[in-house]
Amino acid sequence: MADTFSVLRLGVALAFMVAASAMDWRTRRVPNRVWIALGIAGMGFLVYEMILSETASFFGPERTYGPAHFLIFIPIAIIFFDTFWDREPIYDDGKLNFLPLALYCVAGVAILAMVYVEGLTLEVGQLLSVPAVMSVFILFYYLGIVRGGADAKALLALSIMFPFYPVFGSLPWISYPEGSAEVLQMTFPFTFLILMNAAILHAVAGPTLRFFRNLARGDRSFPEMFLGYRMDIADVPKRFVWPMEVVRDGEVVLMLFPKRTGDVKEELARLREKGLERIWVTPKDPFIIPMTLGIIFSVVVGNLVALFF
Repeated sequence: MADTFSVLRLGVALAFMVAASAMDWRTRRVPNRVWIALGIAGMGFLVYEMILSETASFFGPERTYGPAHFLIFIPIAIIFFDTFWDREPIYDDGKLNFLPLALYCVAGVAILAMVYVEGLTLEVGQLLSVPAVMSVFILFYYLGIVRGGADAKALLALSIMFPFYPVFGSLPWISYPEGSAEVLQMTFPFTFLILMNAAILHAVAGPTLRFFRNLARGDRSFPEMFLGYRMDIADVPKRFVWPMEVVRDGEVVLMLFPKRTGDVKEELARLREKGLERIWVTPKDPFIIPMTLGIIFSVVVGNLVALFF
């Protein structure tokens, strides 16, 4: 049964992520409806799996999940759908916004009720890891660790779609010791693994591809050839790039990691005044693509952290 749900989850997740990757590549935007649909699908899978799940015992099969376990969907739904709700902050300008505050209080009460009824069991710990990791991803977004809004929403939806480490026969290649997958789900949730592997793939593949592209074009400047490429100034506004060359105090300065704010057209006008026609730029990489590859890598290869244990 676990294999079946893992295959279904993987198939649905990849279908959504491949479509989202195509949108992210073309426009660097993914509509909210994509992530809402993926999150709802994940909730549906989890409800169905919890209903069907049984544990063998001396007296015959017993339900692994009781009615109180289903309270977990209250905090999951509140955290997830609040992401798409264009509302006032909970606390702003000395005033409390009571509606979202009340909703999060309801989420907290639901969690306490589940723990009170069921206790701190393995099943409760695994279920609690879902809203916990969702909250961490929201924090990552506000701290700038996860930069794109679509990236954060994708991680929230994937946290619901993969509440447990998936099981695929002999996969992953880096096998987990018996019983460790359950512990990993609570200490290093599967969506964390997706994000980690996506970041590794992005950090390795991006600079490598840019290096060989610049090498073929004869643009051999270090280290910018790993971080970007040269482009006609006239083409910059038409592409998803940030200028790496800017004018500061009357001088043209190379910024290896340019700020993602400011008036690009104004910066380009200053560069033209300095006589530049081609400049170094760094691309706005669509992170949904390495995230999609990160899912496949996580399923096939596994958790590189497990090699240290």
